[in-house]
Amino acid sequence: MAHLNNEYIALLSADDKIASEKFWELEKRIKNDRCHPGVIIEMSKSSAIFDIVRLIKLDVITYDDLSDFSDDLQQAVKVLLDGV
Repeated sequence: MAHLNNEYIALLSADDKIASEKFWELEKRIKNDRCHPGVIIEMSKSSAIFDIVRLIKLDVITYDDLSDFSDDLQQAVKVLLDGV
């Protein structure tokens, strides 16, 4: 989220666009970014493992972030990431 905030600040700080262009561009970016799983995601128990793998592949989290989870979950994620 901090990365997105910095991008929004840069967009709003640009001197090459008028205020209304900046506003509408920001509105478009926020609308698109809200769909990104790093921003918002609906999770259910039945799809949690796949959501975790997806978050890792999108660089939202790392495999190391799973260190407090069970060994079974970590192994299942590893298998899915390795494609085995």
